[in-house]
Amino acid sequence: MYKDKRFWLGLVISCGFLAFFLYRTNFHEIADAFRGADYALAFAAVPLYFVGFWVRTMRWRLLMRPVRDVPTGRLYPVVLVGLMANNVLPARVGELVRAYWVGEREGVSKPAALGTIAVDRVFDGLTLVAILASVSAFSGVDATVKYTGIGTAAVFFAATIFLFALAFSPERARRWLLAFLRWLPTGIEHKLEGLLDNFILGLHSLRRPSVLLGACALSLGSWSIEALMYAIVGRAFGLHVGLEVYFLIVAAANLALSVLASPGGVGPFEVTAQAILVDIYHVGGNAASAYAIALHALLLVPVILAGFAILWFSQLSFGDMLGAGSSKIAAVPPATE
Repeated sequence: MYKDKRFWLGLVISCGFLAFFLYRTNFHEIADAFRGADYALAFAAVPLYFVGFWVRTMRWRLLMRPVRDVPTGRLYPVVLVGLMANNVLPARVGELVRAYWVGEREGVSKPAALGTIAVDRVFDGLTLVAILASVSAFSGVDATVKYTGIGTAAVFFAATIFLFALAFSPERARRWLLAFLRWLPTGIEHKLEGLLDNFILGLHSLRRPSVLLGACALSLGSWSIEALMYAIVGRAFGLHVGLEVYFLIVAAANLALSVLASPGGVGPFEVTAQAILVDIYHVGGNAASAYAIALHALLLVPVILAGFAILWFSQLSFGDMLGAGSSKIAAVPPATE
């Protein structure tokens, strides 16, 4: 892991964002915010985070049904271990861990599972972009943020059309993308072609309107539950802002983490939450900084502990998980329907 350039790049990103966060933080002032927080209320919000991931696991089950119908209760530990791996390992290796473990645990084709996970993540991205666009366009924010919302809405619309094109005209879409991949070096082209085929296989379930609507509803439900968790922690730290602010934090912070692959999102998450509260909604810097630190800790620590507990009860070692994160999964030829 320590020889991986992506690990060091993620570490540099974390350190840079943390330095900026600390530059904007007065630790003498946030100490008062921490002392005045209602920790019982903050910890009471943590189960909502796990409920949100249960709903997201239901969505993954829906998307995986064309490959194999695995009960939600059996997929849920896989999701938590994958999330834990994303929090402690670089480059979102947790997605490969999920594909590997569900393949070993349920006898599912690992490349096909990876394809469904890719589609699962696309739903997260599209939902977050839709939330960001809606809140910034229709809430009382300044013009810059509003125009950003309009721009992200356009991206959301284009990405949705592309997703439908892949799902309903897979061969034509595949030819277009392969024409683009031919400009890349041969080794990279073949690896990306395998990933593309697995991704298209994962999209097959979207040809059913009921699956598409169900996946959209579950996506919105899961992120709404997470926003509610953010709001309860905000109340525990004495923040008096509307629910739309927490939806904006959910969307902006998680989209930032998907682009800036730092370990556990440490740094980018805190800066994004602090910037939204202080620069857009004019919340006091001490309360905003304390909230950002506490919220991220409540998002990271319980899931990491739960993931390691699941590994221990499953008699798997951390080394097994690192092996599961091998990129060889993506290189396996795709499964067929």
